[in-house]
Amino acid sequence: MALNIYNPEIIMSVYSSVLCNENNWLLLHYSSDSSNELVLHSYGRRGLEELKTKLYNSNQVFFAFYRLEEVNISPGFAIVTYIPLAISGVKRARALTHSRRVATIFKKHQAVLNIESLSQLNEYNIRRAIANSGPVCPPSPNHEGIQYSEVSSALHEKTPAIPPTSITALLRPLKPLQALQFNKSSPTLLSPRKSFTTMYSPETEHSKPPPVPPLPKGGGSLFSSLLRRKKSTKMATREELPPPTPPKDVRLYSAQPVALSRSLPPSAHPAIRHKRSLSMSDFAVISHAHEAIASTAQTESIFRADCYTLPLPLKGKWSQDGALPNNPAERARRRQELKAQREKEEREAIEEEAARQHRLKLEREALLRQEMEEEEQRKYEIEQEIRRITAERKRKEQIDQEEEEHRRQELETRKRMDRERRLEEHRRLEEWRKEQAKKEGLAARRAAEARKKEEEERKKKIQQVEARVKRNGNSIAEQTGWMTILNKDSLSWKRRFYKVKGNSLFLYRSEKDSTTVEEFGLCGKVQALKEWSDGYEDLEAIAYSFVVEFNDGDYWSMYADSEEEKYVILGLLKIAAGL
Repeated sequence: MALNIYNPEIIMSVYSSVLCNENNWLLLHYSSDSSNELVLHSYGRRGLEELKTKLYNSNQVFFAFYRLEEVNISPGFAIVTYIPLAISGVKRARALTHSRRVATIFKKHQAVLNIESLSQLNEYNIRRAIANSGPVCPPSPNHEGIQYSEVSSALHEKTPAIPPTSITALLRPLKPLQALQFNKSSPTLLSPRKSFTTMYSPETEHSKPPPVPPLPKGGGSLFSSLLRRKKSTKMATREELPPPTPPKDVRLYSAQPVALSRSLPPSAHPAIRHKRSLSMSDFAVISHAHEAIASTAQTESIFRADCYTLPLPLKGKWSQDGALPNNPAERARRRQELKAQREKEEREAIEEEAARQHRLKLEREALLRQEMEEEEQRKYEIEQEIRRITAERKRKEQIDQEEEEHRRQELETRKRMDRERRLEEHRRLEEWRKEQAKKEGLAARRAAEARKKEEEERKKKIQQVEARVKRNGNSIAEQTGWMTILNKDSLSWKRRFYKVKGNSLFLYRSEKDSTTVEEFGLCGKVQALKEWSDGYEDLEAIAYSFVVEFNDGDYWSMYADSEEEKYVILGLLKIAAGL
């Protein structure tokens, strides 16, 4: 299941542009449905909404590298693997394997997010995945919870994991209520604001939560890391937490009975009793910041188990009636002391509340000033970034204009050179045409002169034959011979022995055969005697050929055995036809 990358130089170039904040996402997909080759699908800089528009195919796997701003790790990079529900199990396993391979290529990522639908692709899931620093599968309608896979070792070195706080510290039994005390610790903005009754009610002492064990620097698997975390948590709990809760006994943690007596002096060791402030705080529920994690039912059960009770007074030698003085003046003095103590504590509480409110106001003002300073700094940085982008855009526009001007000049120069070259070529062709026309005219004149000369020689030879025939009279030898004839409607040449007698032409099969095959009267029927150059180019290849044209449009194609016999036949035909 090897993974191939098509054009890795282009993909790594786009990846570098995402790291440099020129773009904020890139998208890969398979080149075909059955291929193991990833190609670059698209990239952009308009954020998550633009990326969603590219995931239109619900039957195809996509791998995205996304840049997220405004996170604790600034900026945050995540690899998103989009595997639709329609993908089969084999292709899903292949995509998960290839996502780990993509994670080794894009090494700058902080998290790997696997999604099945576009509704899961949002900034909340990506931010949570980066905060958890591990590959995450967000919950889908068919899958509940979050699935985690192995975390890269490089990520362990950068982001320490925070183990969950043990719930044991929140469920340990509360101590019995002590005398009225006020919490002297300074509240912070992170702690919940207490009510008036909570502030003036008795508070119990709480142990600090166990410290978070540091993440080991060395590498290792997730399983070994969890074992070390679990072991350190158990050790911290065993060292710092109180003993486990004994069996529930309502009276075991109740306050000792307080007997109200007016006759006996107070004992040397009075029983533990709760001072009542005669306010609604005695019946209020005490709330603490770290106890807000526990559920309401657990909190109510804990306070019901820890609230004090007032049993019936004891009798006999165990009676505590002698603890209070019998003197009315002493009792009045004690009441005045208690009243003065209560008024003092109330004044101190009011002063502490005023100081706390003043401190909170100062903290809010400081926080507001810090936010304003950060906002001004952010605006300044944005303005600087806008100026930088504007200057960069102007510089690019200037470069583009210069390149465009250079290309325009090159194009004009090329056009001018092409025009000059075409004009020169046209001039040369025109000269060549004139030269060719001159040569053709000269050749035509020479050909005409040659034809004229040949015609004159032909006529001269025919006249010589005609004169010889007239001079010899009716000589048989001068009026007979062999010729080959092709009629207009015939398909084959026929060789015949001819004899010219008077105005008639007689054709025989042979010289010894006296049977006449054909007889033609030539007087007044022959229009002209012509050569192949007079429109009969098909006879050019036949030596000693000529044509006899008749008045009715018919013609004979003939050729002799020699040039002398040709002109003899032409002379005889001219005499017989009366031309």
